[in-house]
Amino acid sequence: MSFIDKAKGAARSIGQVAGDFAKTAGDKAQDLAQVAKEKTAYLKEVSALKNAIRDQKGVVAASKMAIAERMLELLDAGEANIPDDIRELGAKAKDALAQITALEEQIEELKAAAAAKNPEMEQELSKAIAAIDREQAVDIQPEPAETTAEPPAADDTTAEKASAE
Repeated sequence: MSFIDKAKGAARSIGQVAGDFAKTAGDKAQDLAQVAKEKTAYLKEVSALKNAIRDQKGVVAASKMAIAERMLELLDAGEANIPDDIRELGAKAKDALAQITALEEQIEELKAAAAAKNPEMEQELSKAIAAIDREQAVDIQPEPAETTAEPPAADDTTAEKASAE
């Protein structure tokens, strides 16, 4: 066998190895693209469910505020009986809380389905869901009551942490 024949054989071997490597890399890239596509689909559905939860929490908060305002009106008027409109608001808040529970269960089912298909996706979804939670945080609070008490003293470690950031 001549040197040229040996060189041709080596070149074919190198070409075959390079081709196999390229095929494996392509397969891995397709797998990653499929995982990313599935993750996006799960996150889209989770985001929609989180929006529904946020909406229901808003209903709960608004109902609680309306109940509180109505109760204050009744107290001011000296009314001892609880009227039907307050009962309706309470029922509305309870219904919204039940819907929140059902929506949160759907999110857990989605996470479980994703984890069953790809265990690594569960951690990624949990991180993404936490980011959605932070982004969609409901910040509905009643107006602070007027008080004459002084606010609690600030903790020195809290001040140190705040200044370190």
